[in-house]
Amino acid sequence: MQLCAITNRTRLSAATQSPAALRRQLLDLVESWTAGGVDFIQLREKDLSAPDLQSLAREMAEKIHRSRSKLLVNVSAVESAALAMAAGADGVHLAGKTAPGAVLGVRRLFRAAGRDAIISLPCHSLDDIHVARKEQVDLVLFSPVFEKLAAPETAPQGLEALRRACTAAEGLPVFALGGVTSFNAANCVTAGAAGVAGIRLFAGDDWRRLPAAN
Repeated sequence: MQLCAITNRTRLSAATQSPAALRRQLLDLVESWTAGGVDFIQLREKDLSAPDLQSLAREMAEKIHRSRSKLLVNVSAVESAALAMAAGADGVHLAGKTAPGAVLGVRRLFRAAGRDAIISLPCHSLDDIHVARKEQVDLVLFSPVFEKLAAPETAPQGLEALRRACTAAEGLPVFALGGVTSFNAANCVTAGAAGVAGIRLFAGDDWRRLPAAN
């Protein structure tokens, strides 16, 4: 079972903590993830400015250097991917609807710097899975499996939908996202998922109960 930890530093402690304290706490958590064998760490901090996001990404990249973990930065466009590349990230998670040519654009950007990019996409339907396959991304996050997301149109889809998505992916690694816990993660893998992803799952100690973290 592969693991993908998604950051959200505002969930770590009380909102009264200073930005610097939250940043330090997140970086400490990143160290624990790398030590515990988390495969992918997705930096998803939507409230940060581009310079602050790049600075945080650079610190995270330094933290996970020489570990098995790979750093992906959540971006919305090819132009934003340059920020991730400059910070030393291993790739990007292209959030939102994928614009035609965006995946190829990111790959060209990284290759121009002599590096290969790891690219993930969010998927909520079989149509999204087909797009991800056509674009030849490296992994997808399929959601929501057990829990409704913020948008009203994304109700929980369940294990059967996850199973169909994994079948349609034809070998493309699918990570289950949305309400995944240490108690239902194994069911996701049985349904065909390569691994699980989450925010709350990795904010505490629940992820340590997962097979890959033992």
